[in-house]
Amino acid sequence: MLSSREVLQEKKKNLSSWLLSLPSMIWLAFFFLVPYLIVVFYSFLTQDIYDVKFEFSLDAYRQIFTNGYLQPFFLSFKLAIYTVVICLLLGFPVAYYMARANDKLKNTLLILIIIPFWTNLIIRIFSWRIFLSYSGVLNGVLMKLGLISQPIEILRTNLAVILVMVYVYLPYMILPLYSVLEKLDFTLLNAAMDLGANEIKSFFLITLPLAIEGIFAGSLLVFIPALGAYLIPQLVGNQQSLYIGQVITYKVKNIPRNWPMASALSLTLLFMVAIMLLIIYAIYRHHLAKRSS
Repeated sequence: MLSSREVLQEKKKNLSSWLLSLPSMIWLAFFFLVPYLIVVFYSFLTQDIYDVKFEFSLDAYRQIFTNGYLQPFFLSFKLAIYTVVICLLLGFPVAYYMARANDKLKNTLLILIIIPFWTNLIIRIFSWRIFLSYSGVLNGVLMKLGLISQPIEILRTNLAVILVMVYVYLPYMILPLYSVLEKLDFTLLNAAMDLGANEIKSFFLITLPLAIEGIFAGSLLVFIPALGAYLIPQLVGNQQSLYIGQVITYKVKNIPRNWPMASALSLTLLFMVAIMLLIIYAIYRHHLAKRSS
């Protein structure tokens, strides 16, 4: 039973915590909550040529399921899943090697992974455009090696989009994995092999389950921005395969503008992401409960 003095101290501590978090809460409310409320409001209005008519309408939501707008959602989800899977397959060995490396090599590898963030994203994407173009570096190297007889079209394809997406978001997968694997007690692997397990069995029974938190964190950090990506598909992709980020942008940018449609698509995407996050969180909680039992 807490004394009155301890209760008073606890209340002061809680008040101090609220006061310290108040500036960030105001910032988030003003720059995150208010814009989304505006988007919600606009999604129920009527389209005009340049702006909106302040007349209640559900046409925007009705068109999502009737005018072929589900295809960009499908392509975006497929792109995001491909990006997550490839980043995981490439990032896990790198993170594992970094976790087992000595301090000097570990710091060097961390710097090499962080270096791309020092360069503007648009510059990096245009570098890939030069590298993948019809007369670019990649085709030139392949022709000199005799692997191809004439340049191949890589730029403006879905393959180019996936390549650049993996390049951009790979560090977001490596860093969470590394932070978890670095804390792993590797003597457990030696103990498992002493008990008769081979390296593959030790990986699936010990390393992978203990790294699940990093896998969840890295997958979320890659999946969410990849799902609504606009810049990469716009600069290296083609106009035959439009992703949802491009469709939303075109609805705002092109004439006639369709603010209600863009708002409805944005909210639908947000709703889908929220459902997936809840499912992933439920799976994660189930895994924690299973591991602790």
